[in-house]
Amino acid sequence: MIRDVECIIGLEIHAQMNTKSKIFCSCPVSEAPPNTNVCEVCLGYPGSKPRLNRKVFENGIKVAKALNCKVPDNIFFSRKSYFYPDMTKNFQITQYEIPVGIKGYLTIKWKGDDLKIRIRRAHLEEDPGKLVHVGGDITSSEYTLIDYNRAGTPLVEIVTEPDFTNPEQVREFLSKLRAILEHLNVYDSEMIMKADANISVKGGARVEVKNITGFNNIMKALEYEYNRQRIMAKQGIFIKQQETRAYSDKSKMTKSLRIKESEADYGYIFEPDLSWQTMTSKRLKNITDNMSELPDERIKRFVKIYKLTNDTSYVLVYTDKALADFFEECAKKIKNYSLLANWTTTHLLKCLNYNNENIKKSKITPLLFAEFLEKISKGELSERLGKELVKELVSTGRNINAIMKMHKIKVWKNSDIKKIIEKVVKKNEKAVSDYKNGNNNSINFLIGEVLKETKYQASVEKIREIIMSVMK
Repeated sequence: MIRDVECIIGLEIHAQMNTKSKIFCSCPVSEAPPNTNVCEVCLGYPGSKPRLNRKVFENGIKVAKALNCKVPDNIFFSRKSYFYPDMTKNFQITQYEIPVGIKGYLTIKWKGDDLKIRIRRAHLEEDPGKLVHVGGDITSSEYTLIDYNRAGTPLVEIVTEPDFTNPEQVREFLSKLRAILEHLNVYDSEMIMKADANISVKGGARVEVKNITGFNNIMKALEYEYNRQRIMAKQGIFIKQQETRAYSDKSKMTKSLRIKESEADYGYIFEPDLSWQTMTSKRLKNITDNMSELPDERIKRFVKIYKLTNDTSYVLVYTDKALADFFEECAKKIKNYSLLANWTTTHLLKCLNYNNENIKKSKITPLLFAEFLEKISKGELSERLGKELVKELVSTGRNINAIMKMHKIKVWKNSDIKKIIEKVVKKNEKAVSDYKNGNNNSINFLIGEVLKETKYQASVEKIREIIMSVMK
């Protein structure tokens, strides 16, 4: 991507919070037939009264603290008025004037340095319903269906300052933010993450790309919109009026929806049916004392306890919290942490990506993986064969002994390998002589001959270890 036009990006990120019930009623947050997980509160019946879900509120405070935000002494909710089919009340209960967190920041790694991204605010709100555009997208569908099951689902919204200068920085930020939310146990990677992305180039008005769903789509929308505005700017054409656009994951393009509204158009008013939340120092401490270990702290611990490199720890922690949890469960059973980390971040991760699944969905368990690596560590299974068998381990969930038996793979004992080495040495006296005269390449030839005799099933490391002792 050519960086010949200065880019300015700010984000409004909406993450679904990990709770059993909705934010202002007891309706479950779960898969169900359309319009069945609803009640008079989330449908906005006249006279119905919202009740704040305490867990949602406390989780919101944890998010604010993890993002280095200031938590106000008094917090309240507001009504955001707008008219749209997915909002039965014609207003959304959210936070505007005093949210759970203000003036925070998050640092990301960028070109070897720390880049500080300012957080304007973090606030809680209810999700509206879900619109299903049949036969097209929001601009071209034949008709639209509405499912109100999602109405009232708790969301945390994180609003950044316009501190990003390219989409790649956004990718780093979202990866770190997702890891933080997962480690706080307030968000699950299977849940919805959406974003409204504000993007402009120097000299042009701001464009908001609205309601982009999913990490990958957020990135694709930003890259498309930046390139669209960059090409226009190079032609001397600049956007003059703020605009709202939508991203289509089918066409991979953004489309104009309307001229952008201002905050005043939403007519925020105080929500009279919900009480103020007073944050005493004692209450704040009770909440923050129960906060989980955050990703950066976990990386430092991995480096200290397991003696891993910072880069390897970063991959384990930021790829998926469940992957880091899986690693730690395996580490209780196998003490070769370097081998464990290497196989987890390379071959295991490749298998999961190839099968388009994550570690939680996979059939492999920490016990199965630890047993598999024990065989490699002891030289009972070669790395070469291990790279093939791990694919079957991941896809079937069978233990390594059963897989090796099925493929008629022999576990080579040291005594068996030594017998073959003695036979190979006797057969290749010239190579032995060359090695003793300083030709180190000869040892590789001898190892290759031993491998052939074992049908490439024995461990190269084990062969090398034994052959060196024999050749002394």
